[in-house]
Amino acid sequence: MTDAHPARQDVPVDGEPTPGTPVGRLLALLFPAVTAMYALFNGISTIILPAQVEAADPASKVGNLALLTTLAAVATMIAIPAGGAISDRGRSRYGRRTPWIAGAAAVSAVASILMGAADSLPALIVTMVLLWLATNFYSGALTAILPDRVPRDRRGLASAVIGLGTPVGVVLGVQVAGRTERSTAYAVLAAVLLVTTVVLLLGAREGSARDLPAGVRERRSWRTSVQAFFAAFGTRDFQLAFASRFMLFASYYVVSGYLFYAVQDYIGAGNVPGGDVAAAVSTMLTLSVGVWVVVAGLAGWIADKADRRKLFVGVSALGVAASMVIPLAVPTWTGMLIFSACLGASIGTYFAIDLAVMSLVLPDAGSAGRDLGILQVATGLPQVLAGVVAAALITWFGGYPSLFVFGAVCAVVAGLLMLRIRGIR
Repeated sequence: MTDAHPARQDVPVDGEPTPGTPVGRLLALLFPAVTAMYALFNGISTIILPAQVEAADPASKVGNLALLTTLAAVATMIAIPAGGAISDRGRSRYGRRTPWIAGAAAVSAVASILMGAADSLPALIVTMVLLWLATNFYSGALTAILPDRVPRDRRGLASAVIGLGTPVGVVLGVQVAGRTERSTAYAVLAAVLLVTTVVLLLGAREGSARDLPAGVRERRSWRTSVQAFFAAFGTRDFQLAFASRFMLFASYYVVSGYLFYAVQDYIGAGNVPGGDVAAAVSTMLTLSVGVWVVVAGLAGWIADKADRRKLFVGVSALGVAASMVIPLAVPTWTGMLIFSACLGASIGTYFAIDLAVMSLVLPDAGSAGRDLGILQVATGLPQVLAGVVAAALITWFGGYPSLFVFGAVCAVVAGLLMLRIRGIR
């Protein structure tokens, strides 16, 4: 006898998904899509954009890059929770998330190609904001697959698999961006995102959401609506998780956003192999990612087995802080390679388990996409500040070394906040 309601296969019941697409197959297809998304983000922001900004106005490169990254971060803050919240309300025959993921991928691809053709600061501003809005909306809807369709006892593994998409995406993105012509790089990154999204949506189909409760829509004042949207902040663990994530990503983005210029101006272009800064940054990121990949899968598996996810994430944040000290003590090309390897080990452990921790502090399964998206704003919000903070540190507070001092302090705070969460071991 067939199930009368097959549409409900992947819908969370009391916070725990019921069986649908096998978790192994879901994660195997989700991994390339996450990888493609991070390849696009990192290939553009780390390699292509700084060179594009410098070509448009060499004398104002630091301030212009700060402006662009700040605007992109504002777009991120808006788009990620919007992607989660809007897809929470999805009730199509193709599921809650699928139509929104497909649409956002298509818009991202078009915006990427347009950005590749931009040759002035105003054109870069318009196309980058559009691209970051679309791709972060995509991220908000895509990440909601974790609480929707993965059981709690498999989320450490799932988080590790999704987390591996970040370093692999970094490698793919920087290799494409650093070794191909600009417009070609943008087109390739767009095509990879589209193809991997189609494979995911067709290979791990989401059940229909037509029979899900539509929910009661009440007329509310704007103040009540805002309070309802941010209701998850009423729980202590959610607050700590958000604050910890904010501080960790403040550490990461202040340094990584200006890594190209730090190598160029702090280490010195003449002190890196061949004097090629783009290739040097690509080498550093590849090394970091290699260590990251080795560490991440093992860390997620051990964290699930030991049921100590909070501890792993907190200690890894402290490891990020220790990594930031290395360029200060050894400001050479060798020191930057050591920094890259240590940062890869620490951030790899963090990314492998962080998403599992985030999914376990969500107070309401019915708004999981929205609340997980809000937690991901803790990734975007530091970007809003990172450009301005980094530019101020470089200009008025000691130059590039101050970036690494700031990064170390923020990472220490992130680790201590994570260890104060009570509801997760």
